[in-house]
Amino acid sequence: MKFLAAALVSLIIVTAYKDSIINDDFNTLKHVDYCWRLLIGLGCLPGCIAMYFRLTIPETPRFTMDIERNVGQATQDIDNVLSTGGFYVDPDAAVQRVQAPKASRRDFLQHFGKWENGKVLLGAAYSWFALDVGSSTMFYQLVFTYMRSRSLSTALV
Repeated sequence: MKFLAAALVSLIIVTAYKDSIINDDFNTLKHVDYCWRLLIGLGCLPGCIAMYFRLTIPETPRFTMDIERNVGQATQDIDNVLSTGGFYVDPDAAVQRVQAPKASRRDFLQHFGKWENGKVLLGAAYSWFALDVGSSTMFYQLVFTYMRSRSLSTALV
């Protein structure tokens, strides 16, 4: 999907600058420079928007309890969500920490060492691997085939 979106945005930008690119001096191609700068700028927008939301969303009560080990804040978060549907962080609240054991590699191996849990991890990991390799390989194969055919046709002419 990301390749399709990138191709559509680049097609729109090149179409918008089409007349300017055609009328440009062949040695400078000033408007082609504008096009790729605009593409790079627009390409970073989704990442910037995602980063903003990831930095501003509140932590889940589960994370607060398990990782930060702040049971008091986690309890308050759950009470706020259940009673008001909202979320409020009290910066002056006392931190109540719990001495619970942290998960270790041994726990990971013990859990995923069982076939019923390990097959789920293996299946998910292989699915993501196959999806990434398949989509990027197909995209690059199309690009290189196009470039190879273009270079051969211009070399023959």
